[in-house]
Amino acid sequence: MQCWLQYTCRQWSPIVIASSELRYSIGMPVQWKWIDMAELIAVADGLGRRFGETWGLKNMSLALERGKLTVMVGPNGSGKTTTVRILSTLLKPSRGSAEVLGMDILTDFKKIRKRIAYLPQGYEVNRNLTPAESIKWNLVARGAPIAEAGLDAKEWIEKMGLENCKDRSCWALSGGERRRVAVSIILSTNADLIFLDEPTTGLDVEARYATWKIVRDALKDGATVLLTTHDMKEAETLADTAIFVKEGQNLVSDNPQKLIDSLPSRYRITIKKEALGDRCLKKSIDIGDRLVVYAKDQDEIKEFLSEFLDLTGIASVNKVGLEDVYLHLIKGDEPYD
Repeated sequence: MQCWLQYTCRQWSPIVIASSELRYSIGMPVQWKWIDMAELIAVADGLGRRFGETWGLKNMSLALERGKLTVMVGPNGSGKTTTVRILSTLLKPSRGSAEVLGMDILTDFKKIRKRIAYLPQGYEVNRNLTPAESIKWNLVARGAPIAEAGLDAKEWIEKMGLENCKDRSCWALSGGERRRVAVSIILSTNADLIFLDEPTTGLDVEARYATWKIVRDALKDGATVLLTTHDMKEAETLADTAIFVKEGQNLVSDNPQKLIDSLPSRYRITIKKEALGDRCLKKSIDIGDRLVVYAKDQDEIKEFLSEFLDLTGIASVNKVGLEDVYLHLIKGDEPYD
């Protein structure tokens, strides 16, 4: 089976992805192509979810490619978790439809649940169990033989660097260690589609990088991952596709580097306000005692720096990244023009 896809906001997406209002506000042209539905593991069309009189999700449409890691980025309250809960069949939408693994989330939810795994935000492991027991008995609950589950648990303890605490009760573990156990419980299932809702919250730098490696390695074994975060570095590092969400809608989705390349500026300059003196910058982002301005190329950087005889007023000069895409799309800051 094939379906039309439209190219909106620099991403081939299902025809339902962007409303005409969004297309015109961003000003991107609409083009078309065919895609085999077998390449998609989940498709959502106009999902909405109302909580009382408030729409937590307004008009969410997306398509997840099989074997890819998609990262959903957006501020708190933008609808990321609600989208994940609907796709994982834990929450019914108030409107719209979605298919996961070729099955309807409303009528085939029991079949879907056997083939997915979901790590909720803030999930707590059973503190009476050891890390090895937590992984093992979760696999047994999903139907794995006890002996096989024990071997898999041992493998995942090693992958996640939990050997030193594998026989200690989770009561005795740090918050970061318990979080790594939770991630291991989900990834060890080898589910076809894995949902990770802010999985690295509370992890130190070393543990976060180890988790990133394991998540990316899971793709080699055939998994597809949808991960939510508000960490721009995490999204830029991990994602095959980044989806930016605002007020319950998909604003734009594409490969992170392509989104970064779409910005008209290539460099971000952070300036100490005290170095400005009486000078005034027309377009900048105010971050307290510093300002952020943008330059299109190195010549513009040199021109800008030439105005500062004392270069100690320049805090940093960096290439733009996904964080700048976020500021441009989500916050509405437009210092690029």
